[in-house]
Amino acid sequence: MKDLRYTMAWLLLAALTVAIGSPTASGQEELVVDGKLIANGEAVELPYVYVIAQEEGFYDESDPTWTVIFAAESIEVRELDSFFFDFPYVKVGVTLTSEFNDSGEREIQALSQDLKLTADGSNISGGDYPEVVLESSTVERFAGRIFHTESKTFFEDTYKYDFSFSVPISDPNAPIGPALPEGGGEPGKTYVAWTKAVLSGDVEKMKALVPPEMAEMLGAEGMDENITFMKEMTPREVKVLGGSSDGTTAILKVEGLMDGQPIRGEITMTLQGDIWLTTAESW
Repeated sequence: MKDLRYTMAWLLLAALTVAIGSPTASGQEELVVDGKLIANGEAVELPYVYVIAQEEGFYDESDPTWTVIFAAESIEVRELDSFFFDFPYVKVGVTLTSEFNDSGEREIQALSQDLKLTADGSNISGGDYPEVVLESSTVERFAGRIFHTESKTFFEDTYKYDFSFSVPISDPNAPIGPALPEGGGEPGKTYVAWTKAVLSGDVEKMKALVPPEMAEMLGAEGMDENITFMKEMTPREVKVLGGSSDGTTAILKVEGLMDGQPIRGEITMTLQGDIWLTTAESW
């Protein structure tokens, strides 16, 4: 279920957006990207570039492997490992591998491709992979060129892209501050209490754990069905394994059971007034 993302209060997203605001991507002043996507004959600007390193290689576990993302909009670093975005982007997996070289020497290869040509369009996955030229693969600077030499066709869509880029590698899982104490401290305690309240279906307990404007929405007429859905999407027996916090945001590493199966996830908590509020979950 990794990369299946939803927020604790997706039903209350408008209230959260006003109350908390949107996170800001970091490190974008250091990016260099030149090029564009041509989608069905129209130029699509993708001025943001990100690179994340994968823990294991695709063909061999020891192969260095990265995901490169060219995006129409800025992406918050902790959201970079999301599977899809709701704006145009090009996402390419690249690896250094000897899989296709009889000499045993590693060569740079594209191993995956995922595109979204328009904000309201569908995703294109697979197809003809682009060519990749790697100039640098250090943490400080990942640079190169990813391109198609000619237009590609996917059903009724055509596309072509050519990007030269240079950017530091981002880590979506990096600590955001000092480590939290065992159990996640106050953010961890609040999250566990929230999951228990949701699973119990006790609206009054849920209200006690959110700001007044959200408590009012939870008590609104017609919310029963939505709360039932929240209950179905909430893991059981949640434990906080660790985390970090900068004082206003906390990232919790958690585990629990979903449909009787163990799963692990990452929870984002935001301090709103004196309440730690769950604002995002990734399982």
